[in-house]
Amino acid sequence: MALRHGDGLEKWEIAVTKKLVGEFRRRSRSLAREEFDDLVQDCLAHWIVVRLKLVPKPDAPPVGYMAQVIRNKLTDLIREQAAEKRAGDLGALSLDATVDGSEDGATLAELLGESDALYPGDAGGANRHHVRIDVGRALTRLTPAQRRLCLMLGEEGLSIKEAAERLRIPRGTLYEEIKRIRKVFADHGLGDYLKE
Repeated sequence: MALRHGDGLEKWEIAVTKKLVGEFRRRSRSLAREEFDDLVQDCLAHWIVVRLKLVPKPDAPPVGYMAQVIRNKLTDLIREQAAEKRAGDLGALSLDATVDGSEDGATLAELLGESDALYPGDAGGANRHHVRIDVGRALTRLTPAQRRLCLMLGEEGLSIKEAAERLRIPRGTLYEEIKRIRKVFADHGLGDYLKE
């Protein structure tokens, strides 16, 4: 449901919110990735809750107070996204966790493949075993979004264009993300296994 003038909101409330959301989106990369209208809706919904606690003064609308409430909400959103990013960067990855986050998706243990297990007398087995360990370590250094991108480009077989369309990001941004992923794998000694 869209919040708009006539649904209990005044025009000045909508104008103040749109102005502040526009300013914050220009200054913050994390908010720039969010849809403008979604941010406006979130801020207006928050404002409605706060406004219910105010004593109404029809001759003096609380424009300055509302602006501060909206600024605080947008700042909180930026902090939340930064915290989520840090948690993704530092979070350990379980071998039993699904790679794409779904309940029935492939687990890291399955992707490492039981068929390549270390068998006595298998000359290449030790090397495959160490590569699996290195891949597992590299995957734990990727963010959830980067692991999802690896899954899309690898297992799902999507092209760069298809992945960019599904993720709703420009191809240039996707190429930059792939460079970061390649660097993580190269830092773990897996550069020789990457396709050019």
